[in-house]
Amino acid sequence: MLPDAGTDVTEKLRMKTPASLREYERRINRVIDHVQAHLVGDLTLDRLADIAAFSPFHFHRVFTSITGETLADFIRRTRLERAAAALLRAPDANVLGIALEYGFSSAATFARAFKAHFGMSATRWRGDEGRKWREVHRRRNKQAKPKRKPGQSQRKNRKASIERIRHRPATGTEGSAMRVKVMEIPPYRIAYMRHVGPYGTSGGISPLWARLMRWAAIRELRHPAMLTVGIGHDAPSIVAPDRLRYDAGLIVGNDFKPDRAINVADLPGGKYAVMLFQGSAAVITEAWDRLYTIWLPGSGYQPEDRPRLELRRGYDFSTANLRCELCLPIRPL
Repeated sequence: MLPDAGTDVTEKLRMKTPASLREYERRINRVIDHVQAHLVGDLTLDRLADIAAFSPFHFHRVFTSITGETLADFIRRTRLERAAAALLRAPDANVLGIALEYGFSSAATFARAFKAHFGMSATRWRGDEGRKWREVHRRRNKQAKPKRKPGQSQRKNRKASIERIRHRPATGTEGSAMRVKVMEIPPYRIAYMRHVGPYGTSGGISPLWARLMRWAAIRELRHPAMLTVGIGHDAPSIVAPDRLRYDAGLIVGNDFKPDRAINVADLPGGKYAVMLFQGSAAVITEAWDRLYTIWLPGSGYQPEDRPRLELRRGYDFSTANLRCELCLPIRPL
């Protein structure tokens, strides 16, 4: 473990701060309201992240943790549902005109998306097949509608809700309670090698670490207490697999002189949420997701636009199981 330079703020669900949960909900609902009002406007990741006051890298994860669906899925679903309603309101209107009105670039794009979502064409949606689909859907919704106590208001449709977070167990993959520390991590100078391509165990990250360790051995930089760092710069749900960047590095002194085989970078220090990860590299993404989904919304912090770090001691990369610290950059909400 890294030296404990901060306060242990082990999080359990009952310790979550309602005010910070509500702040996350308010920010995401600002985005939802904007999308619904501007279906043919600028709905790029950068624009919507700016509305939510999160960095683009972190925003899509926060959105999914609050709403239960990805940003792209939400935008696509909203456009399709609004277009489907318009098709019924104006049965004689041109399908292409409605598709363009609700943010689709062409009739072909709309037709594919509509059939994938509703299981039929827009023309059939206006006929008996669509009427039967809507009747089945209406009955299902009625049966699934929760009973409310007298005087209890119904939450507006489509609004983001923190209730789905409240009812999640604050546990890891093996069922143990999440243990997160808020720590100040100092600035680091790293010597690193970069992989560009798909993440995951089948990609080139494992060979990258092996190459870095061979280089470190030649330079006599390997030792039991060495500190290594992995940095995934891009979000796989946003960036194409062949453009994903991952750095494998080790901490070096300020007087380190690089050679042709290595790059050097300075990592900024700051406040991080730190969680110990032990397990297969194949499930490390799930561990990151738990930080965003379970711990972050109720922590009183928000992500900061600095690199996420995977820190570990030593140089034994032969085992399939990893032991490292996931370090999420944060700042007060």
